[in-house]
Parts: sequence; structure tokens; C-alpha cells
Amino acid sequence: MSAWSPATAALVAALALVAARAAEPADSGAPSRRGPLEVRDDWLLAQARLGLPPVAPDPLRAGQARLSLDLAWGSDFGFEPGPASGGPDHFLVDGEHRTLALDARRGLTPTLTVGVRLPLRWRGGGIMDGIIDWFHEVTGLPGGARPLFPMDRLRVEGRDSLRRPVRWGGAPGTRLGDLELLGLWAFRPPARHAWAAALVVRAALPTGTGDFARTGTAVGTQVVSARTLGRSFDVYTGAGAVAQPRRVVAGVEYAPVRGHGFVTLEWRPARRWSIVAEMDASTRLVRNLAGYPGWQSYLRLGAQVDVSERWRLRGGFVEGIGSQQAATDFGIVAGLSRRF
Repeated sequence: MSAWSPATAALVAALALVAARAAEPADSGAPSRRGPLEVRDDWLLAQARLGLPPVAPDPLRAGQARLSLDLAWGSDFGFEPGPASGGPDHFLVDGEHRTLALDARRGLTPTLTVGVRLPLRWRGGGIMDGIIDWFHEVTGLPGGARPLFPMDRLRVEGRDSLRRPVRWGGAPGTRLGDLELLGLWAFRPPARHAWAAALVVRAALPTGTGDFARTGTAVGTQVVSARTLGRSFDVYTGAGAVAQPRRVVAGVEYAPVRGHGFVTLEWRPARRWSIVAEMDASTRLVRNLAGYPGWQSYLRLGAQVDVSERWRLRGGFVEGIGSQQAATDFGIVAGLSRRF
């Protein structure tokens, strides 16, 4: 999809609105911030690596717990043609992913929160290709080379810099992903109209099954921050990196260290709901596919609704921007969480 789609324009408009309202006086009755959507990069080739999603620096209260169920469903398409001389294509990634994850967190102290996450992953040909092609036709947005290939198929193939074939060993199906551990330390606790900051540490254990096994242990760290602007806006930022020593998984060679960064804007027009716009970027993922982009980025727009004092719903969509040959073309996310 185009990097300057209506979704991108909406984000630019939201940022302009923040500039206009940030100087307005504070309202002591405004609802508390809810945080980013915490969506990961589930691109087909990124499923084998630990990611660092946008996250708020706000810990749970001591003794408080939160249980979440999250769904990510996206269509992945990337195509980089070979040289103009008519040589073989550099790479093709075509398929669809779905991830259903259970996330549990608990506040141990006023500044320390720990958690565990277990994803159930699926990949295959899917059903979204025709819907996305229709959307491109109706809106006039460029659809890339997707119509040139069979619909709803799972294909990953390519060549390295020496033009040798890279044989991907993945297969369609549903399996458990790696178990993920979380620790969040708020070294600068939240305070109204002041910057809050936290150190976030994640570890992925190689507990996946089937084709999602043998990914190796991974460790990632982030420094994240947040501040309330004016009466009803919040901004979140963060940067970090993941180290995952096992480089080759299913025939694909990955970068052993990958950087991540994000910026998120939350607008709280009412007490029970908010609108979230976020952009994130990450450095090189794959090293042995010729022509593979050196960075990936996403735009996400969504909403969060407190349906009761303890229950929260969230949902939105994901669009790859920038180097679109290596990012989810279009996806949807949804989640339900409960505090205890």
C-alpha cells in the first residue's frame, strides 16, 4: 500500500492537532492514559525473531494483575525483481499470518512489573489477497506486483548476493511460538505533566513447536518514556535492541542484533475511550536475500475502549510504510484485557 495513504495523512493531521492543543491548561478530571497498542511485527520472516513492541512506561500497581488476549492477522507480500538484464528475481515473500497470544502481567512493587506471553502462530496462503486487490482498485493506490502472482498461496523464495538459491524451510500450519518473559522497571515513575521512563527487558525461550521451533534464545532491552500533553493527549517514545545469536532459521540468515524504535500518540476525547496512532521502525532483519531492505517501518491506527472498570477492548489496523517489500502489506489487530 502507498506510504502516503489516507491513514498516513490522518497521522499527520493528528500530530498537527497536538501542536495546537498541547499548550491548553490541564484538566484534573481527565482520564488516565491507556498506552500504545503493543503490536509486534509478525511479517512471515519476522515470526522467527523476538520483537520489541511499543509499550508504556507505566507499571501495574503492586499486587495488581492483568490478563490479555490479542489477535494479529495480516497479509504479507514482498517482491524485489532481479536485474534489468533479465536475471532471476532477488526474492518473493507471499503469504498470510495470524497470531493469537495470551499475555499475563503482575505488579510486584510500585515500580516493577513482570509478565509472560505465549503466542499461537499460524501461517499459510490465507484469504486476504482478493480483498486487498479490490481495495487497491477502488482507491487507486498502488498494489505492487501482487496481481502478477497466484492468489492465496504461501511462497518464500529468493537468491543471495552470489545469485545462489535460498531455500526457505518453513511450511503452513499452526504451532506454538516461543515463550516470552517480560520485566518492566519504572526508574522514573509516572507523574502528571512530567516525563515518565522505564527500562523494559524481554527474553524469548526456544519453546516453539513444529516449524516455529529451533529459533534460539533471544534477549531484548528498551528504554521507553511517556508524557501527558495538555488535557487529553499523551506521547510515548522508545528505543532498544534485540540480540538473538542463532542466525540461520529455516534457511534464512538473520541479523544477530536488530534495533527498534517507536513513537505513539494517544488522544483521549472521552473518559472511556481513546484513539491511538503509532509509527515504529526497525533495522535489518534478513542478511542472505539479495535486495532485502535494510530497515522496516509501520503505521498503526486504532482505538481502546474501557467497557467497564476492569475490562478493556482495543482494535485497529496495520500498514507497512517505507520499505514495503519487507513489511506486512495490511493487517488488523484486536485485543481484550481484564485487570484483577
